[in-house]
Amino acid sequence: MLRNEDPVLHRELGRDYPTAKGAAGAYVYDAAGRKYLDAAGSYFVVNVGHGVPEIVDAVANQLKSLDFAHTSYFTTDAAQQFAARLLALAPPGFSKVYFTTSGSASNEAAIKLARHYHVLKGNSAKSKVIARWNSYHGGSLGALSLTGHVPRREPFDPLLLPFPHIGPAYCYRCPHGRKPKDCAIDCADELETTIRRIGPQYISAFILEPIAGGPLAAAVPHDAYLPRIREICDRYDVLLIADEVVTGAGRTGASLAVKHWGVTPDIVTMAKGIGGGILPVGAVLVRDQVYNAFEEGGVAFRQGETFSGHPLVCAAGNAVLQHIEKHKLIERAGHMGERLGIALESLRELPIVGDVRGKGLLRGIEFVADKKSRKPFPRRLTVAERVAKGCNERGVLVIPGNACANGIDGDVVSMAPPFIIGEAEIELIVSALRGAIEDVGRDILR
Repeated sequence: MLRNEDPVLHRELGRDYPTAKGAAGAYVYDAAGRKYLDAAGSYFVVNVGHGVPEIVDAVANQLKSLDFAHTSYFTTDAAQQFAARLLALAPPGFSKVYFTTSGSASNEAAIKLARHYHVLKGNSAKSKVIARWNSYHGGSLGALSLTGHVPRREPFDPLLLPFPHIGPAYCYRCPHGRKPKDCAIDCADELETTIRRIGPQYISAFILEPIAGGPLAAAVPHDAYLPRIREICDRYDVLLIADEVVTGAGRTGASLAVKHWGVTPDIVTMAKGIGGGILPVGAVLVRDQVYNAFEEGGVAFRQGETFSGHPLVCAAGNAVLQHIEKHKLIERAGHMGERLGIALESLRELPIVGDVRGKGLLRGIEFVADKKSRKPFPRRLTVAERVAKGCNERGVLVIPGNACANGIDGDVVSMAPPFIIGEAEIELIVSALRGAIEDVGRDILR
């Protein structure tokens, strides 16, 4: 017998979900009249804020003129304009965009694109994609095979592709026992070791999040990490895929996070913030040297989605990027992100706070049972979820994460507020976190 009559299969069982009824700016409102500061950016999505009139108008106007045209037959002005704005975010050398409908779909397309590229170049044995542990690349089977977050993989492990994984760039818990002052970028060199062990003739691509998303809560790599990764990929003819689904379109204070280190990937995957949460959207940006292999071979990329390049989605994405550009929101994300980072530093004094990290308006906090040893809390205590719940009760939404320490234990929360937040919102975020962390800490440590 069903426990309740709710027809929706929710993300969590046994939880009463409030009904969202409205949203404006950085806030969401429920049916009971409660107001929530969306410090989660609705899971890394809402960059420009909720309910921006000109974006709503752009979608409405597109709907009035053209509701749908399949890309087998047509292109549209909306698709052309959106693609041009996406390419303006990329480093030089990118001139093609393939549209998808999500981050998962973007990463699925990227690994197929890499495989097809190598086939056209005469390297048909190159099929494996190396990824990193503690990563998240999506929920579809190919993207989940890349994902290195163990709890998400575990129920579906027999279905997953046998892609190899290496350790992340995770300075707080360096798997090689290094400190930043004596870092030798062993985590990057692990990529070369893995390529050579498997055989470079079998490795198609390496995928990474330039700055970690939810599972590692905005862990930022050593400054030498990404340049070393680029060198290794070049040495072994391995394509570098930058998963910018969370970080793209200004979240970290740069149009793409890879730009912080001057690195040019071969493929960039995007979603979430490029559509501002208005409609489901995704995109794959293709470097010219990759696309040229298709043109020279006279072969199209064998990939298709019914709703790829949907005119409404492209109209929304184009309006979002136009709004970001017009209001200089990438620069604002950098500026307000620095202010948020400084404010969050005050939480380091709390007994269970082990690390505070991030870049721009992508920030994270890691919780530990012992600051000196960095011993994590056991998963059964659900520390991250309890902190997030405490923030929720204080009217602030944050993103809980787990399993960062060893694939089972470890707790983090992430923040990804809209770029439009001000000082008042920063104070509210820090105040809610402080109160929630203090409550959880007292309960656990007593």
